[in-house]
Amino acid sequence: MGMNPNRLKPFFVLLLILTYSITSAQTLKQKERNLKAFSELYGYVRFFHPSDEVAKLNWYFFSLYGVHQVMSAQNDQQLIRELKALMLAIAPSVVIDSVPIAKHRVLSKIIPEKPSEYQLVNWVHRGLALPNGSPLYKSQRNNRDTIALNYIDYPVSTLKLDETIHGRYEFTVEVTGDETDCNQNNLFIAAFDGTEQLKNKSNTNRITGKTIRYRFQGNLPKGGKNVNFTLRLPKHRIVRINRPNIQVFSGEGKKTFDFEAPLEGSNAPVNIVLSIAEDKRFYFTKPASISAITSIKPGENIYASIPGTLYATKTATYPKVDSVSFIAFQKKIKDYWSKKPKEYAQEARLANLVITLSVLKFAFPYWEDTKTNPEKLFSFLFARTIKDNNNQDFLTSLRLMSAKLNDGHMGISYAGSDRIEEQSVNIETEMIDRKIYVKRVLDSSLTYIPVGSIIDSIDGESAQKTFDSKFRLISGSPQWRSYKSLLALFDGLSDSVKLIINNNGVRTAFKIPRLSPAQEYRPIALPGYVPKDGLLSDDIYYFNLAGDSVMKNINASLSRLAHAKSIIFDMRGYPKESVSGIFGHLLQCSEHTKWLHVPKLSPGNHRKDFESMGWNLGPKPPYFNGKIIFLSDACSQSQSESILGYVKGLKLGTIIGKATSGTNGEVQDINLFENFRVFFTGTKVTNADGTKSHYKGIIPDIVVRSTPAGLKEGRDEVLDKALAFARN
Repeated sequence: MGMNPNRLKPFFVLLLILTYSITSAQTLKQKERNLKAFSELYGYVRFFHPSDEVAKLNWYFFSLYGVHQVMSAQNDQQLIRELKALMLAIAPSVVIDSVPIAKHRVLSKIIPEKPSEYQLVNWVHRGLALPNGSPLYKSQRNNRDTIALNYIDYPVSTLKLDETIHGRYEFTVEVTGDETDCNQNNLFIAAFDGTEQLKNKSNTNRITGKTIRYRFQGNLPKGGKNVNFTLRLPKHRIVRINRPNIQVFSGEGKKTFDFEAPLEGSNAPVNIVLSIAEDKRFYFTKPASISAITSIKPGENIYASIPGTLYATKTATYPKVDSVSFIAFQKKIKDYWSKKPKEYAQEARLANLVITLSVLKFAFPYWEDTKTNPEKLFSFLFARTIKDNNNQDFLTSLRLMSAKLNDGHMGISYAGSDRIEEQSVNIETEMIDRKIYVKRVLDSSLTYIPVGSIIDSIDGESAQKTFDSKFRLISGSPQWRSYKSLLALFDGLSDSVKLIINNNGVRTAFKIPRLSPAQEYRPIALPGYVPKDGLLSDDIYYFNLAGDSVMKNINASLSRLAHAKSIIFDMRGYPKESVSGIFGHLLQCSEHTKWLHVPKLSPGNHRKDFESMGWNLGPKPPYFNGKIIFLSDACSQSQSESILGYVKGLKLGTIIGKATSGTNGEVQDINLFENFRVFFTGTKVTNADGTKSHYKGIIPDIVVRSTPAGLKEGRDEVLDKALAFARN
């Protein structure tokens, strides 16, 4: 008996829907595989493959063209073909395959017939140098650029030896550290012959303010006539050396030679470098190796090997790319951007994803302080970007991505023609136990809003829900996100905002015009709401470090401040000028703490090595003898935390208030298509004593919590606590 055709109809419809859904899912999965493989290869080649073409390429145009080429691949075989074609014009020595790649296969491409006629070229990264980014970050190539060093070499002298003398030797020298240094035990000493460290036969490897004689052991090769002696010293440090000599133990007994002849700069077989360092690990830059090859697996069945060092002449890296082909390729990728095909909008957003995540993968130094990793972040952002219909959608996706990285410097800027300019209301709020209170009314026309009252709802939505909707889009520590969410609480597009406010149990509705532009930042120590700089009372002085002309005001009061009972420095804001000059009056000796750490990047992505620096400050009369107090809050970020981290680490005063933002370091800037920019912290920063401040913030010595009563009475409870402490 035959089946009723009408009964078959729903079955075929369901089968068609299932088939379409599976096909669609498979296509989406392949697209993610395509973009992920391209993104992985893009980052490693852009930042670590040292070919001249890589250095010259416009990587923004390349990202867009590359996205266009790979996203249409239907399978991994097509994807591999597209990736190979993309690499051919800029990095022909990069090997891509569907099977693991043997190292000799790569080496055969990058070793010329006469290697001795070439130099080795490799990237040296201190952070990542990006177009229009911070000049602090340097990306340079050995034997192509002048690599900046954080130490200075002082060639001292050459020792003349009898050609027949060889064997074990002991190099001895007297060294005296800087007696004015705060910490006499933070310099270390070692001696090297080339990159080989000599055996230390001394009782210590530390340098102090006392004179210590150090003894190092090495071996002289046969036939050596000269020994060059060089002193290597960190910048900003002072040491004194005296009586360097060598005792040679040979078959003829012991002979002593003093370094007396001036340096001749000869190619001596022995080059002794007496290295003074601030880190006992004594990092020496290892010579480049042609076998430095990074192997990655950008896809399930895709393998790639990227040489990190290439041979090069003065004019070209090897293997040399045909210049005509390279110029044609540069034109092709630029033309693709300038013609802007109909697929441009989504491809531009996907190219932005590739650029952003390839930079963050290597240059963001705080991955361990997040609950994600580059792979998870890629999947999250891809899933959103592929569905985004416009730039406003993508703006939200980028902000949600940034929130996962817990970086208060991380911000997303969008300057497109459809950007939204929100307006706000000049009312300052504070959250206590999940209730949002009116803290200050900054607009004289709104004085009818009762200070200390509770905001129940905003435009028909609970105040807490409005707060949470802002909070989810902000990156940083909880205290920073809370501060920023409260700052943006009344931001919106309509001309007015409707509030329901609870004042002592009486709920009142208000309709308030939005007349002020939305604020990105507002100091807690707002002029007009804190005292003026100068004498406060009872020989207690106050200075707002976020105010105008504060250093001028401090310098005008120096003679009185030297004998003040107490000085309160308010750091609840961002300084408008350099205020580090106050530390000269708080220090009794010179300091060389290292708290700003620029990552030395490598393809292994370990980020364990840093080039560290500090302010290197010393005492400056007069010394402030009184009780020193600093005020802090969550709005204390970046430069403000440099100040407070100094105070905390060197114990230069008592910090009173609330935890700081937990974000400090030099900001880096990623420029993207469609007028997007991404900002992030590119350096790791600690307090001056090396303790952690990122995310947790600088915790005050005396923590002050706001109270409903204090808000209602309009009191500055942090300043009140500081005054009570000053008078005690």
